[in-house]
Amino acid sequence: MVDTLIFIENSTDLDKINKNELISENSKIFSFNIDVHKILEKEKIFHEIAENYLDKDDKLQIFDSTVFYYDWYEHIPSKNLELNGINLLGMLDTAELHQLFINKLTTFLIIKHIIEKEKPKKIIASLNHSIVINSIHEIEIETYDNKSLNSLAWDNIEIKFNIGKLPISFRLSRTIYAKMKQIFESFISKIFNFWFKFDTNKTIILLEFDPSTYSDLLTALSKYTKNILIYNRRKPAIWNASSIKILHKTKSKLFNFKKLEFQFKKEILSLTNNYLKKLEEVWRNKDLDAFFLLENSSFWYCIKDELMDVYKRRMHEYISLLLISKNLLEKIDVSCILSSNLVGETEKSVLSMNNQKIHSIMLEHGYSNYVPEISRYDILSMYPLIKDKIAVWGEIQKKYLVERKNIKNNQILVVGSPKHDKLFKIKNNSILNSKKTILLALHPVNHISGNTDTNSYIKFEKFLLKFCDIIKKIPEIEIVVKLHPSQDKHNDDIKNIFKKIDSSILVYHVKPITELISMSDVVVTVSPEGFDPTTVILESMIQEKPTMNIILDDNLFEFEYVKDNAVLSIFFNDQLETNLKNILFNNEIKNNLIKNGKNHIKNYLTNPGTSSKYFAKIIDSF
Repeated sequence: MVDTLIFIENSTDLDKINKNELISENSKIFSFNIDVHKILEKEKIFHEIAENYLDKDDKLQIFDSTVFYYDWYEHIPSKNLELNGINLLGMLDTAELHQLFINKLTTFLIIKHIIEKEKPKKIIASLNHSIVINSIHEIEIETYDNKSLNSLAWDNIEIKFNIGKLPISFRLSRTIYAKMKQIFESFISKIFNFWFKFDTNKTIILLEFDPSTYSDLLTALSKYTKNILIYNRRKPAIWNASSIKILHKTKSKLFNFKKLEFQFKKEILSLTNNYLKKLEEVWRNKDLDAFFLLENSSFWYCIKDELMDVYKRRMHEYISLLLISKNLLEKIDVSCILSSNLVGETEKSVLSMNNQKIHSIMLEHGYSNYVPEISRYDILSMYPLIKDKIAVWGEIQKKYLVERKNIKNNQILVVGSPKHDKLFKIKNNSILNSKKTILLALHPVNHISGNTDTNSYIKFEKFLLKFCDIIKKIPEIEIVVKLHPSQDKHNDDIKNIFKKIDSSILVYHVKPITELISMSDVVVTVSPEGFDPTTVILESMIQEKPTMNIILDDNLFEFEYVKDNAVLSIFFNDQLETNLKNILFNNEIKNNLIKNGKNHIKNYLTNPGTSSKYFAKIIDSF
């Protein structure tokens, strides 16, 4: 056993630690993420990967605990933080809350297990980690200063675009982004008369919808007499010429949130100040320490500052959302509310204020593939929260919801996928010549499940190097890379990897995936975790492209497309070169994949190509 443990949290922390401690035989060094691991490797400093102190059961425990704490505010005295019957603590985007808790609980359990196994006399750690250590054990701690509050997913908004072959991205703070979004929308809306004007007509509200993605649905809805109102706080409804054209063509209107917010300005400010004082009172409650437990140790002090900071920064926003959503629903005659999730702040404010008075439908927006052994991971779909209707893509999904999620038959509308209708009209644009194009669609490593760690990033990079090395040996093959649209730091790492491999490889951020599929001969998707196949697989099959899905972990589940042999699903080390050559040049294999893909689409999707018309008719009937 060593006397001293050194925990390195960030890549910049090495300069803050005594060099003698780093090379001492009595010290053991731990890296806590991929960036730290790489720097230590580069400096040839021997170290342990801290995440290796968790096993599969630990990771399941972390995930399940994260989910358990979604409604933490209902288990403690917090009634005084209710506004119009809605607890303000519950307004935080559930995906962001998930991110915060799973990261904190992972770090907490790693440190707990390291201390229990190594039994050190002293630990050198950051201020962040020292808080965790003090929550677990009384032990001598030497701290170095790096304490900072981690930002949540939507604290900063990533702006992405390509300049020629070069993918560009930068981040704006949530506040600056909102201001720029409002200025741009105001300018365009005044020119094209997009602002919604309150009237007595029946209105359909669409929450956080992209007009370009759902152009067929908006077109179908516009054939009826109801107003179409798009209520977007998070996503810009106007972001290119196509979205402007669609809004104009369908006579859809945008909700001017800022105008109403200005009218309630004094009330919002007064309420914000009042509720911030109440928030401080709740945080002083001693019950919190006893409630937030993992393996009989409290982690409250590990999360309390971050949670407090989030609620302080967003309290004004949450109060605005609730007051304005309530006012909107009272002032107009709404026939139906349509959303694509139930976890976002916009969705929570409108649907909670509605309180089931008006029909609401959640439209599935992803390629849902679940089998019993991984059904716990569909939690962010929030099926238990469905109070009214859910619109699904096909009978397979309906069967899953009825059998596994106890959703009633009469709650489920089998409509198909409106956002994919246009794909059935796209012609195959791949050019028949000796040169072939592979579209490599990459899903970044994320921490939603709690299963990924430093080793996942190492494996991902090894795969990219191996893949590109194989392709270089095959003449007349071009690689085009499409990054996942999510705001994930790993996307930046992937771009840097390709710069090192071959800077001439095209890497796209924002170009529509369907266009790239159409221009490709073969589509290769990469899943860091086997339970999370990308929707690109479905979109590739619709466009009749031979598709390969490469799984980087050790889990291949019996999804419907696997049973249908519609996709060539392989593991990272499963004869990658042979399989790549087969899907590129073996006509029998390619044709079988395309044929089986067509059959899968037929079984999986209801109303292929016409679901928008079908769904619009249902929406209008409310």
